[in-house]
Formats: sequence, structure tokens, C-alpha cells
Amino acid sequence: MNFEKDSEALKKALLETDQRIKKLKEHKESVNKHLRDSKSDNNTIAETLRRLECNLHDLHKKRELIVKELDG
Repeated sequence: MNFEKDSEALKKALLETDQRIKKLKEHKESVNKHLRDSKSDNNTIAETLRRLECNLHDLHKKRELIVKELDG
């Protein structure tokens, strides 16, 4: 990311990232509940869960980089 120390852009990116993380966590909870309650195709649900976890991991890394830029 190249924000050139634009703190407003960094704060906006941090807010957007936090909102996205929150939405993905909510979706993950829903998928986990569906996986527990469902007798249907668990492979598809498991793949969705795997992708959600990967996306969450990437967003947490992005958030960490933004916070470092804001603090730096």
C-alpha cells in the first residue's frame, strides 16, 4: 500500500477493513451454524468456510499493515 502518509486515507482504509472483517466474521458464524445443523453437502459448506478463513487472514494482515503505517 502506498498512501504516502495520508492519514485520512489510512483511517478510511482501516475503517473499511474493520467493517469487512466484521461482515466476514458474521458470515463465518452463519456458515459454521449451517455446517453444524445441516445434513446436506458439507463439502461445499466446508469449502466456503475455508475461503472465509483465508479472506479473514488476509484482511487481518492488511489491517496490521495499515495500523503500522498510521503509527509510523
